[in-house]
Amino acid sequence: MKIYKRYILADLLKINLLLLLIFSSFYFLIDFFEKLGDFLSYKKSFFLFLTYVFWKSWVNLYEFFPFVCGLSGIILLLWLARTGELIAFLSLGFTKKELISIIGTGIFSFALLGGGVINVIFPRAAYLSLYTWDHKIAEEKEQYLVFNEQIFLKGENFYLIAKPLEPKGEYLQDILIVFLTGEEPREIIWAKRAYYKAKHWFFKDVIFQKKEKNFSPVFLKNFKADISLKPDTLVVVEKPLKFLSFKELFERYEFLKMVGRPYKEVLSEMFLKIIYVFIPFFLGFFPLVVFLNNYTPSQIMTPFLKSLILFFTLLIVYFFLQTILRKGMLWAGILLSFFVLSSFLNFVLLLKKK
Repeated sequence: MKIYKRYILADLLKINLLLLLIFSSFYFLIDFFEKLGDFLSYKKSFFLFLTYVFWKSWVNLYEFFPFVCGLSGIILLLWLARTGELIAFLSLGFTKKELISIIGTGIFSFALLGGGVINVIFPRAAYLSLYTWDHKIAEEKEQYLVFNEQIFLKGENFYLIAKPLEPKGEYLQDILIVFLTGEEPREIIWAKRAYYKAKHWFFKDVIFQKKEKNFSPVFLKNFKADISLKPDTLVVVEKPLKFLSFKELFERYEFLKMVGRPYKEVLSEMFLKIIYVFIPFFLGFFPLVVFLNNYTPSQIMTPFLKSLILFFTLLIVYFFLQTILRKGMLWAGILLSFFVLSSFLNFVLLLKKK
């Protein structure tokens, strides 16, 4: 790599890290003081609180990383213009196209690497932040024990052992439910699979036993039960769709498809996870072009403000399409894909332009 490219990319990386540090610190302080009062009322170890804030910081990082990465390009140009380095590059014969090429490639590379890592860590961080607060600090759902992916749940008049097959607790495997009268078993249900639909549980490959029949097994292929057991009570940590990993989203999609329920929102979230690493380039490329096309040595703030306005316009468009897409309107995903592809296409055309 040539020295001037290394120099520009090093500055771009520094600005990215600086912006991430500023935004992370800001969100850290908000989370810290927002939850501190509630935490003190629980009288738990302060280490638990710091653990919660640590994992919550990763969740916040996932939210603002694309915007910070996209913004870094015009911040870099502003810095180079203010220090006189931008005019120096242009005076030495570097074209604006070359600068856009270097910075655009840098934004995309950083988005691909950093965004890819954050995308992988995010679901785990979201789970641990919720689990730390709900279970270790607030101590909700104390009746839970989780071992080898199986849930051991104690209700008011029953015990349940099951392995969830999807993240909302509506599809279970290897189920054992023991209904109690006092401390004595009254009924026992064994089942290979069970799913929740229309406020009822549907069991498959069932062994049904009752005390009044001396627990003699009754074998059933299918069994519909009206049990006062809601799926959300079977979830250790309740996570919104956007907090799920790609694997969990796929499991949710397969379940909804199996029971004939709408799954557009799940597909939308899967799409958003795929396109996540491309959003910074979409947000950053066109403002870069606007800045450099309007730049003159005597005009620094005007091109910066124009590019900043365009950046926030694109950001609003992204937020709007993201919100609509999460409502299950898949056409918004097609439109967002078009905008993202157009930014890459314009980048390629710019590089080929003489």
